[in-house]
Amino acid sequence: MNDLLSGVKTSPWISCDFSIWKSLVEGKTSKVYRKKSFLFRQGDSPEYVFIIHSGRVRVTSYQPDGSEKQLYIAEKGAICGETAYLLNHSHTTSAFAIVETAAYYLSGTELENRMRTDWPLAQLMIQLICQKKNILQEQVLELAFSDSLQRVVRTLLNISDQYGNHHDNGVYIRIKFTHEDIATMINVSRVTTSLVFNKLRESKLITKKNGHYILLDIPALKRIARNI
Repeated sequence: MNDLLSGVKTSPWISCDFSIWKSLVEGKTSKVYRKKSFLFRQGDSPEYVFIIHSGRVRVTSYQPDGSEKQLYIAEKGAICGETAYLLNHSHTTSAFAIVETAAYYLSGTELENRMRTDWPLAQLMIQLICQKKNILQEQVLELAFSDSLQRVVRTLLNISDQYGNHHDNGVYIRIKFTHEDIATMINVSRVTTSLVFNKLRESKLITKKNGHYILLDIPALKRIARNI
């Protein structure tokens, strides 16, 4: 099976080669979603599936008390909303544009019909679903066996894999994020997350410059992530 996906398989950032969707989106026009707008909301009927052309979408599950758990980030080439359609139930998650995002949308029926006759497309869907399953499994294991320090460090390493540039002093992360963003990803309070970041900075494992984090000692951070 060809590996059409990019990135670490348990990293919550999902992307793939957009060209695989060419036959599906040809002749269609993408829709632009402004920052902080929803592609779909938890509880909605699954009318469409969405293929991300540019930008970033946060797929999150909300609880009755208003708390949320981020499940993954959909980037260019990622698809979201397909699970609800394939399982024939309402969306159990919401898809929220973190930045201005362009996405193609098509009916679940159209996708299903194409999968029946297009094996490479069906193969990609299997890979994407398995990747999401691996991400969720990793999150369950982290909640069961990892402390807040390990969770924060693993998230930083995942972000650096996706958005890191080599820097004189380490790895420069070219996107900005808040402690609250990280807390939402790993199901830890913002206060605890801030304490962990302060500890990492005091230990000179990370630093911050002009709002961007720099990972200063990748080997040491990997040892923390692996608890060794």
